[in-house]
Amino acid sequence: MTEIMAKIRYHPLGPSAGPFVPIRENVLESIAKKHGIKISMEEIVGKNRQGTGDAIREETMDSTIEEISQTVITVSSEDEKAFRGAVRALIDKYGAPRTTYSTWGSTERGKWIVAELCDEADGWS
Repeated sequence: MTEIMAKIRYHPLGPSAGPFVPIRENVLESIAKKHGIKISMEEIVGKNRQGTGDAIREETMDSTIEEISQTVITVSSEDEKAFRGAVRALIDKYGAPRTTYSTWGSTERGKWIVAELCDEADGWS
């Protein structure tokens, strides 16, 4: 079977861009265990990020996606049902990612499933 993989990118800038609540490793581990999938998280601090806490400013023009502040959750599984369950749990907990490139780096099937579940659960378009 082919692995389905999604990189779900949450950005901290702006009230509607980031996750509903802070992303915690222990919550991700719990979701991974419950659904039997692989999950990881990477925090990226942008090259032009300024400020601390809620007072963050970042100039993103002329930056690649890898140079912009974000939390990237990578979900993967060969079992589509398990993959869907885990992504649904992430959307329920953190909301849908809000940018057009929020699944950049995912497999085509992973992108499609994330888009479908975001639209169903969170009104993503």
